[in-house]
Amino acid sequence: MRLSVVLPCFNGAPTLAVQLEALARQQWDDWELVFVNNGSTDDSVPIAEGFRSRFPELKIVQAHTPGTPRLGVPHSYNTGIAAATGDAFVFCEADDEVAPDWLREMGLALARHDFVAARLDHRKLNPKWLHPRQGEGYQSERLSRMHGYPYMSHASGCSFGLRRTLYEAVGPFDVSLPCVHDTEYSWRAQMHGYSLHLIKPALVHYREKQELSARFRQGRNWGRDYIHLLQRYGAPGVDLAALRRSLWLLRSLPPGLLALLRAAFELPGGRYALAQWTWNFGWSWGELLAAFDEPHPVQAPILATAFPPPEVPELDPSLQPAAKEKPP
Repeated sequence: MRLSVVLPCFNGAPTLAVQLEALARQQWDDWELVFVNNGSTDDSVPIAEGFRSRFPELKIVQAHTPGTPRLGVPHSYNTGIAAATGDAFVFCEADDEVAPDWLREMGLALARHDFVAARLDHRKLNPKWLHPRQGEGYQSERLSRMHGYPYMSHASGCSFGLRRTLYEAVGPFDVSLPCVHDTEYSWRAQMHGYSLHLIKPALVHYREKQELSARFRQGRNWGRDYIHLLQRYGAPGVDLAALRRSLWLLRSLPPGLLALLRAAFELPGGRYALAQWTWNFGWSWGELLAAFDEPHPVQAPILATAFPPPEVPELDPSLQPAAKEKPP
């Protein structure tokens, strides 16, 4: 199976070399790297060019036309796929770092499944104060699943792997959902009859936002996009999201002030609590802003009762390590 690794980038110079170095150490018989430059104004492209001799095949393609609006990550994914020649596509991001066996494990998984996602580690690339307090964090042990409608699992796009045949059947990533395109694609693929599998031996070291302003913006953008996604899928009760989030924002102010004081006085866990509160506050603020946007038309109506909460799928036994999990 020929693999195409798609790496989108917009001004990724501060972290890009770390990811490229990790990719240069990957092992697979037949693969290419498709570097998708989405209008970078820093040294991202020269950095990528500097690694050309380290890869069996490197393509650098442009996803942005100067003088036009710059589209987001899903547009870069689609652009990279259009230039790719692989039987399957594996995605990663310029600010993360793939583990040494990542490509091999993803390739082995894609030989068995149409749609897979790697496990995420939240420790290596992040300061200790930002490490998960309970468990290992999002997408480390299992896929995330919506607690409510439409009850389907989803994964982060920076960990995706999918066969070309699935992409041709499901269609391109939705560029009108720049932040939650990965959740939307997870749902859409499942609606087409495909299953999403978490491949624990494949590992991606995920880099969190550290600055409070960046965490707020990320949460706000994702929360706003999430409401648009629910509107697309005809989720019940979306019209009440603004009221619910207004109440939550008011109730969250005292805990936010407490987290700020704990962080200011450098109390144990204070900085982490403030970081988490800031992201959640941003998400709720984004959901509130979405109430004033033009509603997205329903494109995929599903009855919630048609998707009762199923059991979380277990990893294919043939893909599990013989001994314990690889350490993060």
